[in-house]
Amino acid sequence: MTVCRTTTAPAWDTVEAVQQVYPTTDAVVGIDPVDVYHGDLRPAPGTRPWVLMNMIASVDGATAVDGVSEGLGGPADRRMLGTLRGLADVILVGAETVRAEDYRLPRLPDDRVAVLRATSGRPPRPRLAVVSASLSLDTGSALFTSAESSDQPPLVYTSTAASADRRSALARVAELVDCGDGERVDLRRVLADLHDRGAAVVLAEGGPSLNQQLVAAGLVDELNLTVSPLLAGGTAARILSGPDLAAPVRLRLDRVLADDGFLFCRYLFA
Repeated sequence: MTVCRTTTAPAWDTVEAVQQVYPTTDAVVGIDPVDVYHGDLRPAPGTRPWVLMNMIASVDGATAVDGVSEGLGGPADRRMLGTLRGLADVILVGAETVRAEDYRLPRLPDDRVAVLRATSGRPPRPRLAVVSASLSLDTGSALFTSAESSDQPPLVYTSTAASADRRSALARVAELVDCGDGERVDLRRVLADLHDRGAAVVLAEGGPSLNQQLVAAGLVDELNLTVSPLLAGGTAARILSGPDLAAPVRLRLDRVLADDGFLFCRYLFA
């Protein structure tokens, strides 16, 4: 199993200044990603939130080294992750990624991001939502034991097919929402529920299997892909992992920023 981002390093640092390499401008240095990304328009597409997918991959397409993404990242990548998390009302992640990366609840952003969130009437930090049809989550993991008194419990989107014992255990530490009745959670219902809760922007952090399902269902509006300046080799998954798509999905390159050898590519779905 490969996952898309690491959460072991401080997640709320933000990039101070980077270079813009596309589209070209007269002033290509000193770009502030907090201002740039928070200034992008993200209109709600109908009755669901805007879905922003964030992934990292090596130059040769690997999404992990030794099974996790930490080996691909660095300070510049982690700072950009903090910037993107600051955009979100909800962070959406699959259960396998939660288990592999030892996910924790998001912490407060830096002061500038906190001010931007406050002035737009948003909570100080995004809520975490986990997709798990089987509810195979450890209630003793950091996700559930590291909560502070001001934290909202994680949302866990599941299926009515999950066992009663697991449902009872998870209900003590999370808010369970049924969005399916078989082996998979209906992601359209998940996003509709998040929309009803007031979420305008959802940050999807993987892993590749969840990404595949979102893209196949036409539920992604934006991809932020970090290209790590590494060649990884091996057989690690790509940013999507699953059956072939019905047809390749055409993306429009909107912007490329660079910092410390990393490329931060923003694509929009047609």
